[in-house]
Amino acid sequence: MARTSKVSKIQDEIARLQQQLDAERAKEAERLGSLAVKAGLADVEVSDRDLLKALKEVAERFQQTPAE
Repeated sequence: MARTSKVSKIQDEIARLQQQLDAERAKEAERLGSLAVKAGLADVEVSDRDLLKALKEVAERFQQTPAE
């Protein structure tokens, strides 16, 4: 029976965690996309650059506000 090295086990764990992270990011992207559509952003004529800038400003605002 072949012995699995510690390095191999760690690499397997990293790969598993990366898949888990990718899945969580995809779910979060879907949730945020749905909220953006509900907020009417799908109907707004704006460049990706300008929209990203505005969304970063919103994110910054919420990161600075303590959660209640």
